[in-house]
Amino acid sequence: LITMVETPLGLLNLRNIIEVDRQDLTESQILTHQGMIFGGDDYAAAVGATRTPNSHELLYARQCTIAHAKAYGLQAIDVVHINFKDMERLRAEAVGGFEMGFTGKQIIHPAQIDIVQAAFSPSPESVARACAIMDAYKEHLAQGTGAFAYEGLMIDMPTIKQLETVLALAERARVDPAQGAKADAAKADAAK
Repeated sequence: LITMVETPLGLLNLRNIIEVDRQDLTESQILTHQGMIFGGDDYAAAVGATRTPNSHELLYARQCTIAHAKAYGLQAIDVVHINFKDMERLRAEAVGGFEMGFTGKQIIHPAQIDIVQAAFSPSPESVARACAIMDAYKEHLAQGTGAFAYEGLMIDMPTIKQLETVLALAERARVDPAQGAKADAAKADAAK
């Protein structure tokens, strides 16, 4: 089951909605609650907001949807991009949603599939980097080290958890980290 929030009252009652869904679904044993969709256009209409290209009028509601979905282990699915011919705006909106923590995005046209799927899948380069940092983490962990430095960054448990998310997404999307390592090596060679 995937539920949808698209009104101010629905947003204010997300916790109760999710908990009732969980209780009812547990008792029925037929369905499981898998995700929460944010209906941005309906929400904007309900609050009297004007939809803008950067969607700043939906920022709080989008973040609230993500927080509730993630708190209950649900997928958070972002707003639909209704201009199905504007692929650059779709790409920017999808990447922004991924960066905010959404796990997917609604689509209304088959031409949107590849762009959205790419935005919600880690790049081979980011997967290769995550693998390299995780290897360094395992080495430091074996030595009894907590936080450590890697290429000028402090790596600690929040970073490790983020990397684990990248690697889990990569596995589901079948992203090959070897492709990213090859691309990084080619960039390094070109810089010489």
